[in-house]
Amino acid sequence: MSEKLPTGIPGLDHMLHGGFIPLRPYIVSGPTGSGKTILCTQFLMEGLRRGEQVLHVTLEEPPNEIRDNMTAFGWDVGGIPVLDATSDIRRFEPTPIMEISSEEEPTPFGMLPPRIRKSPEFEAKEVTIHSLQNLLKVLFSRRPVDRVVIDSMTALRYFCMKDFEAGTATQSFMRFLSESKVTSLLTADVPEGGQLPPETFIARGEVRLHRLRDDTGIKRFISIEKYKGSSHEDIVYPMEIVPGRGIAIHTGGSRD
Repeated sequence: MSEKLPTGIPGLDHMLHGGFIPLRPYIVSGPTGSGKTILCTQFLMEGLRRGEQVLHVTLEEPPNEIRDNMTAFGWDVGGIPVLDATSDIRRFEPTPIMEISSEEEPTPFGMLPPRIRKSPEFEAKEVTIHSLQNLLKVLFSRRPVDRVVIDSMTALRYFCMKDFEAGTATQSFMRFLSESKVTSLLTADVPEGGQLPPETFIARGEVRLHRLRDDTGIKRFISIEKYKGSSHEDIVYPMEIVPGRGIAIHTGGSRD
């Protein structure tokens, strides 16, 4: 087995017994606001630190908002290339729809304009799983990528894709990522106790974030639901989102 890939989060590496097995797709699941994008950003920052090529594909939040949110932690994310695959807001009257072009290029967070791009007045960009896969295929052929984040599959399923067939389309996309020899994290919104999306069954592993509220406030936990090809910790560990640090996991009575 290849040497494992560190995630950039010591406590998570402890839970994964060293990190992720390279070149496989993994799911980061959890309810809204549980820290999925933060975890994925730390994963990409660790890749940059190690001299790897990384890519963030955003399908939900505008890149400018992600940059501002991560900068609030004191992180320099300027060197992370981001592909803006968010669907444009459509006008009420009929407008021509064009699929996201294979000519689209990632832009480093540090080179983004200060404002969120405006939706075109007469055209709207449509993102489908097929057009996204074709675009990534072109990008990977131009420049091999070691780590990629797809954020999120939930947005792709509900807001961007008319022709999404839960089983076959997701399986094809996961297989494409594996064949592209890239280690990928795909986020998925899963409410506590909610139905699992199909990608969680197809992925090689699933890191689940839990966000619970009681009389004392919000409590966060993290678990490894599955990890094919490797041993891992079965314990559900408490975690925090710490200013300046991001995801901090309490393992063995200590904080990473």
